[in-house]
Amino acid sequence: MTIYYLWIVVAALFLSQLVLLFILAWRKQRLRTKEQAIQAQYEALTDSFSTYMLDPSDEKFSQELRSSSYKEVVLEHLLNGYVSVTKGSSTSPLVAKLSEDFLTERYTKQLERKSWAIRMNTLYFIEDFHMQSLSPLLKEKLHKSVRLDQETQQLIRTLASLNESETVSALAKYPDAPVRLYIDVFKRMELSTQERALHAALQADHANKTLKYAAISYIGMAGLTAFLPLIEKELNSQDSEIRIQVLKSILRLQYITTPSSLMPFFHSTSWQERMFASRIAGRLQLSRFKEILGELLGDSTWWVRYSSAEALTQFSDGDILLTHLAINHPDRFARDMAAQWETFLLGSEK
Repeated sequence: MTIYYLWIVVAALFLSQLVLLFILAWRKQRLRTKEQAIQAQYEALTDSFSTYMLDPSDEKFSQELRSSSYKEVVLEHLLNGYVSVTKGSSTSPLVAKLSEDFLTERYTKQLERKSWAIRMNTLYFIEDFHMQSLSPLLKEKLHKSVRLDQETQQLIRTLASLNESETVSALAKYPDAPVRLYIDVFKRMELSTQERALHAALQADHANKTLKYAAISYIGMAGLTAFLPLIEKELNSQDSEIRIQVLKSILRLQYITTPSSLMPFFHSTSWQERMFASRIAGRLQLSRFKEILGELLGDSTWWVRYSSAEALTQFSDGDILLTHLAINHPDRFARDMAAQWETFLLGSEK
């Protein structure tokens, strides 16, 4: 009897495994058939899509797309390919119109799915296709968010790309918000909104150091010289990290409205400030600081000595200055640094 029941159990297990394999094979085949159908429809619509993007008056693509059984997925593939290879396509009114007409309902549902990957991919697509109609829904989700996790960060980036002015203030509510995320937000905004946000970040009397730091950093990265007078005021900040970031941005912008404001930084207790002041003096060829740069060749920090010597090479008489300093500077390390750069200049002229 025991053997009989054992055979029944084995047979049941075998049949269950067989049924499971059959179901998996069936699902795999069904998925493959669906993917093949989507690919076939994608290829069939590619030419009419390209024509439509060049000539929106041609209704052929819209008609063919509406008759497609997988129109949302196919259009998503077409638009994704288009924005990835076409410059400035993310703000194309045609991309926005197609996505608004055919993908709004799909993405509204997908933003509520339990799958984190689906929600994240949907946010990426909304950003890429510039879907303004979903902005209220995204703002509602942001207000409900309590953690600055990856999804919330992408939610903020997507809203910034839709030019939502309140994005910076919403991000500022998170004390752990990184500088990189603020810069991502500034980068995505339209120029007028971006300028207002940067002005607010620099002028507001707030304790959010990260926001101000990010604004100064972005101004340098983006080459926004109109903000120079504002960020130069921060050279008087009590925060050394803010002052150093201002010096970095001035170096990137390659311009300073008041060169005399650099003077205190050549004698700063911070070697980073002395280094950046030296680099700025060289890059902008501020000849009034040649003597100080010669003195800094004897600085206690190697990076300051290196930067001051490099700065001297950028003056028209830099080779003469370095030759003189290599012989006459009272500091041995300064003479060595000057001699190394003198040799470098001679080698580069050959």
